Amino acid sequence: MRKVLTIFALAFCSAVSCVNTAEPEETASTNVKYTFEPELKSLVRNPMMGWALYDDANDYVAKASDYWTNMDAIARKYASVFYWRSRWSELEPTEGHYAWEEDENFKALIQGALDRGLHLAFRIYVDGQDNIYNATPDFVREAGAQGFAAHRLWDDDSVNNNWTPYLDDPVFQEKFGNFIKAFAKEFDDPTKVDFIDGYGLGWWGEGHHLTCLNPSNKGNVYKWITSLYGEAFHNVILATNCGSEIGLDVEQAVAIEGQGYIYRKDSVGSQWFADSDIDNILKNFPDGPFIGECCYWGSTSESYHPWDTDALYAGKIASWADYYKLACNDAIKARSNFLDLREITESRGWIGMAKDEVERFMIEGGYRFTPVRIIAPSAAGSGESFKVAHEWMNSGVGMCPNNNRRWNYKYKVAFALLKDDSPVSICITDAEPSKWLKEKTSNYSSMVSFKAPKGTYALAVAIIDTSRDNEPGIKLAVKRGLYADGWLKIGDINIK
Repeated sequence: MRKVLTIFALAFCSAVSCVNTAEPEETASTNVKYTFEPELKSLVRNPMMGWALYDDANDYVAKASDYWTNMDAIARKYASVFYWRSRWSELEPTEGHYAWEEDENFKALIQGALDRGLHLAFRIYVDGQDNIYNATPDFVREAGAQGFAAHRLWDDDSVNNNWTPYLDDPVFQEKFGNFIKAFAKEFDDPTKVDFIDGYGLGWWGEGHHLTCLNPSNKGNVYKWITSLYGEAFHNVILATNCGSEIGLDVEQAVAIEGQGYIYRKDSVGSQWFADSDIDNILKNFPDGPFIGECCYWGSTSESYHPWDTDALYAGKIASWADYYKLACNDAIKARSNFLDLREITESRGWIGMAKDEVERFMIEGGYRFTPVRIIAPSAAGSGESFKVAHEWMNSGVGMCPNNNRRWNYKYKVAFALLKDDSPVSICITDAEPSKWLKEKTSNYSSMVSFKAPKGTYALAVAIIDTSRDNEPGIKLAVKRGLYADGWLKIGDINIK
């Protein structure tokens, strides 16, 4: 019997490229051990992680056909998310009329991302700073909201043509609240959307230069905006900028703990992303993931060096290639789940000047799960409980936010019996993916049972989404693994 099991296991392991030959366990002669090798070269897209492409429209929103013509190959080979960041006035130019219903270009931008397998992310800002248009739609001012004239930094005479509401103005808060509720009805969908920036106030939506009728209201405004998003979005993860002028203590208490937000920071690779900033970010790890964004962008010309006045890096960065490497190192150090290839110019810069860094973050950024060892019996009775030992590795520096209140532990490790590549019976375990970190493997011994007719089945494993009829929801990273609709085949099992 021992010899027969070993021959079978070797044959099956060859098919799935197991690292080691299968071995019968000493404690149970019918147990077979399978060992799998992590896939560490190709893109593995999963929720809430990866390279992000941007349309960062402080000027004009990108023309969808041009954008996706230029970004198609990069999107398919490297990216995981499309991040649309622009003005409220683009999404609701007149009250109650929304871009996702009426703006064909916006709809094409979104559909172009989904067609390429990308998830979505959004930031909506209301401040007209550095913008070609008012960020807040005109109907808000016409309804009586009080505001002020923001300017554009690139104009020498500081042309004051971008009206911006005071953030504590009740008319503004009512109108924006109505918009966010409508926006959430459309985009509170984790099958399409990875995250929403649930702050978005101040310059560039980064939480700087908050302007209120009463300056003492800034804390109340922060509570209002985070509660607004928090009450509107029940399924999609929300993010807030870390270390804004509102203060870390308030951010932590109100957004992170109070509303289940995660941190992001828009200054990777700069003086505003010093070791102390990374330390503050890591205080919340591994309770939640981090979203990183590069500080410097807008050009890849070697005559344009925005870091030359950086208090931390002036004189230390010679080229964009150097900057990209610095930014990637910072993101890895901060255990970031995301980094930005950004717009067309920057994406070409990254690929042309720092392709190794792009591939590095594609592999090391975020999370990347492999069941490196599984021990299971070759036979069991229908309905009979038996033990399956399984060991998991995370090759990425980040974490899977399965513990976030908006995901509510929906991802579960499950084993299944497959017949003709379709699940016949599924057994869900208590293994928890949010706890899997790069430094160590996670080991489990799960009691499993299947009710199925007698016969031979393929035993398989997956991380399923319990909110979607137990379909595999997180892709595994197994070198030359054999899959059936997201289920990784382990080996044959005879149900007696």
